[in-house]
Amino acid sequence: MPSGSDAPRWQLESIYPGYESESYLADRAEFVRLCASLLKKLEDKSARKKDPEKWLKYMIKRLDAVSGLYRNLSGFLSCSYAVNTTDRDTLNQINSLDEDALVLREALVRFRGEIRALRKQLHHLAKKSKTIGKFLFFLTEEIDHAARQMSVAEENLAADLNRAGGEAWGRLQDTILSNLRWSWKGKETKSVVELRSLATNADRAVRKKAYQKELEAWKSMEIPIAAALNGVKGFTVILDKRRNYESPLAHATDDARITGKTLDAQITTMEANLPVFRKYLKAKAKLLRVPRLAFYDLFAPVGDTNKEWSFREARSFIVEQFSSFSWELGDFAERAFKDGWIDALPRAGKTGGAFCSSMPVAGESRILANFDGSFDSLFTLAHELGHAYHAFVLKERDYLLQRYPMTLAETASIFCETIVFNQAIETASDDDRITILETFLQGATQVIVDILSRFKFESAVFEKRAQFELGPEELCNIMRQAQLDTYGEALSKDALHPYMWAAKPHYYRTGLSFYNFPYAFGLLFGLALYSKYTKDVHEFPSRYRTLLQMTGQATANEVTGSAGFDIEDGAFWQSGLDVIAGYVDEFAVLVEKASA
Repeated sequence: MPSGSDAPRWQLESIYPGYESESYLADRAEFVRLCASLLKKLEDKSARKKDPEKWLKYMIKRLDAVSGLYRNLSGFLSCSYAVNTTDRDTLNQINSLDEDALVLREALVRFRGEIRALRKQLHHLAKKSKTIGKFLFFLTEEIDHAARQMSVAEENLAADLNRAGGEAWGRLQDTILSNLRWSWKGKETKSVVELRSLATNADRAVRKKAYQKELEAWKSMEIPIAAALNGVKGFTVILDKRRNYESPLAHATDDARITGKTLDAQITTMEANLPVFRKYLKAKAKLLRVPRLAFYDLFAPVGDTNKEWSFREARSFIVEQFSSFSWELGDFAERAFKDGWIDALPRAGKTGGAFCSSMPVAGESRILANFDGSFDSLFTLAHELGHAYHAFVLKERDYLLQRYPMTLAETASIFCETIVFNQAIETASDDDRITILETFLQGATQVIVDILSRFKFESAVFEKRAQFELGPEELCNIMRQAQLDTYGEALSKDALHPYMWAAKPHYYRTGLSFYNFPYAFGLLFGLALYSKYTKDVHEFPSRYRTLLQMTGQATANEVTGSAGFDIEDGAFWQSGLDVIAGYVDEFAVLVEKASA
């Protein structure tokens, strides 16, 4: 494990020095003022009718400003909470901002109703006004949302109840995840985040013990966590039905800015290629000299297990590889490391996993990681830096045109992972090649196979939750079956992870149903983009930057179409999976040689 002196903690002072700082209080006050002014303007029904162009330009200007402020404030608070989930001051600030944001939510509901009345005039107004024309995609999307929303009173009530309902259930799971500890040896305890990190330990006995202890820990908290999951999913089922969505999946598809045909093509192709990943898992089992992998073997290191990256080494490697793609990407990564944008090591009270949060007014991002010195954790840093770079190139756009869907959110992150992988594999010695290949395939298996299991789990849970509440045992059975359906014979049936529903925070976010399939989308789209890069290394970085800037003002189908891809065609998804299949074949050959 890298030392604390080697791996940094982030600094948030350049965003806001604290909750009592002049800049924080000023932005909170400005946020409240702008929300109130929006609502006041919307209450004047004559303004829109009197001069639609003037009214619309006024609304766009203020919505843009309030959007940037809200993301800046909420991003700062979410980062503060993520590294100290028991801090009462931060929780109070989150609740306070959520309460202030109710006015913004009401303003958006009213705005959508008003702009829907302008839908027949919109294209004419866009031709007359450059401002309106620039925001045409945003306005069109808001009109679509208007067709789904409930009455103003109902939407206000839903937003208010969500703070004490869906979001509170999510915070319960997050608090349990970040603070649950279990006995390890004698009086020593480990958090579940620490137990999960031991899945990368070279000693199988340690991995198995950590896995068993983790399951015991989740078992001890299964009742409140199951209640939280039922609360979140029940809340979502009710609201989606009220908003006339066919299902939560239909809502997620709309939010992802893709067509149902696109999702069907993606999921169907992923399912058809499961044998490819099972071939990899069987090869890994052979390399580890076990008859069949257990769940706790999925992240087991292979090859040169003595290699441990210091954070300093990881930083240098990432910057070097990013710079090989473009000087801008390399310089950006160096700035993120140098300016304290990254919080690297796990500790008590810090949430698990990794994320990137962007504060658009400050023009900065923050990256949370739980770096353990493995090549996989290096990949994770590259992934989150990709998110941060995406936000960096969007700084040139208005705040309302920086909002992109999850499908496209994963484009830059997985592309950056691919840069690191391909540069590493090109320069690897024969001894290192098997380790690097395995790390890539390990990640690809998570993004295709495990995510497919989560997709199946969430589909089943939503179907059942519409009828009744699910107990911990039933949730475990659904998760176990989803893993059997996807991992198949490649994993031991006696060593699955039935509590994965308790361990993954995204299940507990009311606005993030079916959070997972966009990662598979991003992986396969990223591989396709990298293939184009290899054919035109000089011109592609500029086109790639333009593509990222487009993500806030176009559908996923339109963005991918601009790169020459038809994502409603299964052949597109198969082309990315064929790249992975090629690496699986190479890995299997290397395993045979190593085992001979």
